[in-house]
Amino acid sequence: MNVASILFWTSLSLIFYTYVLYPCILALIRIRFHELSEQSNSYHPSVTIVFAAYNEESVIEEKLMNIKRIDYPKGKIEVIVGSDGSVDRTNEMLTRHRPENLSVRVFDHRRGKAAVLNALLSEVKSEIVVFSDANTLYQPDTVGKLVQHFVDPSVGAVCGQLVLESVDGSSGGLAEASYWNYENMIKRMESDIQTTVGATGAVYAIRKNLYRPLPVGKLIMDDFLIALSIVQQGYRVKYEANALAREKASNSVAGEFRRKVRIGAANFHGISEFAQLLSPRFGFVSFALWSHKIIRWFVPILLLVVIIAAAMLAPGSSFYQLIFLSELAFIGFALIGLIAEKVNLNIGFFGLPYYFLAVNAALLVGFVKFVRGHQRPTWEVVR
Repeated sequence: MNVASILFWTSLSLIFYTYVLYPCILALIRIRFHELSEQSNSYHPSVTIVFAAYNEESVIEEKLMNIKRIDYPKGKIEVIVGSDGSVDRTNEMLTRHRPENLSVRVFDHRRGKAAVLNALLSEVKSEIVVFSDANTLYQPDTVGKLVQHFVDPSVGAVCGQLVLESVDGSSGGLAEASYWNYENMIKRMESDIQTTVGATGAVYAIRKNLYRPLPVGKLIMDDFLIALSIVQQGYRVKYEANALAREKASNSVAGEFRRKVRIGAANFHGISEFAQLLSPRFGFVSFALWSHKIIRWFVPILLLVVIIAAAMLAPGSSFYQLIFLSELAFIGFALIGLIAEKVNLNIGFFGLPYYFLAVNAALLVGFVKFVRGHQRPTWEVVR
């Protein structure tokens, strides 16, 4: 076996492992080691919902109305929102429509989400903090479903289920929603076994005393690092599928591409913050991080290796010729999906290869930005 074939099969095996085999292994482990956490529907600790907003005039009024519909004991819940240098009508609308239990902090200059969250958390006095996003809508019982797990002292954070809704039924939107369903399945199994290794920024809760200030000098994924910080302190992060939050899927894969570039760069910036958890001595946490996160982040490079190696091997092998032609066909399907999106044509299946390659291309661009240090800690709204 020559170098090209070794690289081909190693890369292909890692891609197959992280996307297919890892969930299968989780399913088998879950049967044997399913851990149940304590829950109590009558447990109502004090709660503060926090979220950062930047130029959210298109969604902030609906968000505030949604907050008013949250079913939680009055006097036990408050909301703090930080406007991070918004230059549209966000600040005006926050003042005009805010519920009586909501406080607004206006920051005149862009600071980045991590800095805003650090500032907001310094004001929180409640036992539990619920993190949300400006465009996320909760079911009335979502907060109650999240906090019921904190009756178990081993639980430090609880992640809810984010449901992405494709408004226009576009191929890209449906593909993004399908991906989120797949991710939610993995989170549920990790949680049932021991702990999930991340949170969904739109809907998760933590014990306030476990919050550690986020680094502000670099781009990071706040929800991911906050959850891992809690794991590092010896607590579990549970997944609660019935704590539902809803968002509209991106209008286009192209728009999602820009967001994924930022996420990709942030992921690589954050590795140094949780590197110790990658050691095998952390058992399941290390296994899940490598399998669910680290390998997945390097799939774009693995995909390039697979197609280059197949191209090199194809001239001397009908098997590799077939593999290479299959890869080209997959890329062709993705291009059809791209063209269909440009002309507003919904062609179903082709949205999946288009979304898959677009997301991995974005991760690759994010990696390049990380290496070059060209990503700022601020964010732009993508709808």
